[in-house]
Amino acid sequence: MTLGDLILKLLFVVQTGIGVLGNTFLLLTYASTSCTGQALRPTHLILSNLAVANFLVLLFKGIPQMTLIWGVTHTLGKTGCKLVYYIHRMARGLSLCTTCHLSSFQAMTISPGTGGWMKLKERALKNNGFSCSLCWVSNLLINIFVPVHIEALQHIHNSTGTRNYGLCSSKTPGTSSAVKYTTLMTFPDIVFMGLMAGASVYMVLLLLRHHRRVRHIHTLSNSHRFSPEAKATQTILLLASTFIFFYFVDSILTIYSTVYFKSRLWLQHTTTLLTSCYPTLSPLILMIRDPRVPSFCF
Repeated sequence: MTLGDLILKLLFVVQTGIGVLGNTFLLLTYASTSCTGQALRPTHLILSNLAVANFLVLLFKGIPQMTLIWGVTHTLGKTGCKLVYYIHRMARGLSLCTTCHLSSFQAMTISPGTGGWMKLKERALKNNGFSCSLCWVSNLLINIFVPVHIEALQHIHNSTGTRNYGLCSSKTPGTSSAVKYTTLMTFPDIVFMGLMAGASVYMVLLLLRHHRRVRHIHTLSNSHRFSPEAKATQTILLLASTFIFFYFVDSILTIYSTVYFKSRLWLQHTTTLLTSCYPTLSPLILMIRDPRVPSFCF
């Protein structure tokens, strides 16, 4: 085993461990907040949903890939492979949908409280739980056909017509099937990414306008503290930009692998690391940016 292999193995262990612990901590934090009777912010439900999605991504993508890195193969049967790939794809889409929901909800929250915006805020607050449920249902249905071509590694004998994923394999689809599959899988992602980007740009413009208006007040009072709404908006913008960055890099590698039918091991490991970066970093961002999160546990 080379030094590079050892570093890669340790990196997977550290990344997966931090991500699982961080998202579990957030879930316990929000649960304890609810049990103690403290007032829950509307975004707590969305953040809990996001923590569950991130936890599932790490559990069904990070941990299987970590076992492969450490040389443990042939651990999943046909049913196990189908289940692992289905839940991973569903959780990845759920993470995207929930992050988009969080960005859109915060954009409506800080929007001017006049005219149609006030009605939109009331609807967003009233249908918050329904929107979270809709993210679950839509991703469960969209990804229902993902397991169709997934097979256990030991069940594949014709290597020319299969793609090896380390622990599992899949039949190489025809050109027509590949186009349909890619279109169906990427269309919802493009829609959610567009909504997230639009909400993020809108929030940035609102923050800049707000900053210009209160600059002279800050100068007179010699105080540069941000309001809770502004700080929450900055945190959500950081989450959205982190997701967009890792999503695009991961998509480029995935498209390269799909178009050129490359199943190289280094590409699989790199894609898995990038896929697990957002689920690992998001709870850390929330805990660092919101000092009230750790205090809820006490």
